[in-house]
Amino acid sequence: MRTLSKLLMSLFSLLFLIFMISCSKEKPVEPNIPEEPVVTPGPLTESHTLIVFMQGDNGLEEFMDVNLQRIVTAYYDVPQDLGRVVVFYDRGNYTRLTELYLSDGMTKQRVIKEYSNTVSTVDPEFVKGVFDLIRQEVPSESYGLILSSHGGGWVPADIFDLYLYLDTANEQPLAERSFYGQDGYDCMELPQLAQALEGWDFRYVIFDACYMASVEGLYDVRGLSDYIIASSAEIMGTGFPYEDIIPILFSREDHSLVEACEAYMDMYRESSGTISLIDCTKLESLAQVMLQINQTEGEKLVDVSNIQPYEAFSTHLYFDFEQYVEALTSNEELLSMFDEALSDVVLFTDHTSQFFSAVGDEAYIDLPRSCGLTCYVYQPGCENTHAAYLQTSWAKAVGAY
Repeated sequence: MRTLSKLLMSLFSLLFLIFMISCSKEKPVEPNIPEEPVVTPGPLTESHTLIVFMQGDNGLEEFMDVNLQRIVTAYYDVPQDLGRVVVFYDRGNYTRLTELYLSDGMTKQRVIKEYSNTVSTVDPEFVKGVFDLIRQEVPSESYGLILSSHGGGWVPADIFDLYLYLDTANEQPLAERSFYGQDGYDCMELPQLAQALEGWDFRYVIFDACYMASVEGLYDVRGLSDYIIASSAEIMGTGFPYEDIIPILFSREDHSLVEACEAYMDMYRESSGTISLIDCTKLESLAQVMLQINQTEGEKLVDVSNIQPYEAFSTHLYFDFEQYVEALTSNEELLSMFDEALSDVVLFTDHTSQFFSAVGDEAYIDLPRSCGLTCYVYQPGCENTHAAYLQTSWAKAVGAY
């Protein structure tokens, strides 16, 4: 009897053990991996100078006059112990470099230097001289930069004028390269801007200028800063909400760049706006992915009719980068690599459901989807435009045909 009892007990123990093992397989014990703590950047602890470089004398003077007053008003909310604001302003009838300061409860401007109104503010040597003087007169542990003028992304100024006035790409000799900044009839090409500011390491660069979220143009100026804020489409004449973003840029040690983008969209939510925050340190990796795509697909012609444009020219200059790549390749592995690289570059992007274009046939254009970057796409008959594109550093890096 005892033997039978022991046998039954052993059998019961065995069945219980089997039951426990089967249960453990159905519900494995997950390892206890602690979540990474969310680190909130602290307040600004180093001296920081914001440089606002405003190139007028190009039809934007009245808007810039208003923006200068908004900047002056915003200075009240800049931490006086650490923050400084320097403004270069070319108004046509005067050109000066000033620093803002508070006196008797009012914001005033200390004139650092007056310039002749005959100087070209888009001359690279002149720009370099202005910034050298800023470093000398306003020493700081870090600097940020806002560039305010006309812009055209990667597109050479002469080519852009063809689309603007002639709406064709084949009636002008080949121009040099992309442009930012206009003074009278003169423009500065983006490689020239990069050359003029060589040696600077801005905490951020904000382009208050149209079409500057162009992957080709950004690639030219990627050495200026780790972070750039720019728009894929036109920026309205009123520009950025300076009274909001200037205090934001001084609020934390990371300069609250996402919040600055959100403030921009808050201003234009009911009208027209696109904005992107770009990590320039990741652009090289994105270029390497595009090189693989181009090597795989070769000289493939895509139909641009289903790719989002960002202006109202009849022959478009700026297209959605992600939609172009989706039209260029169906290779799932390459698309996955591109998506990952793109998400590393575009840290934040937002846009209204439509945007206004004043170039070409003025129109509101629907914008249901936007990746935050534009790119060039070849179109038959636009050989001068294509030849100019092939001269860009981006085209060379990605093996463009």
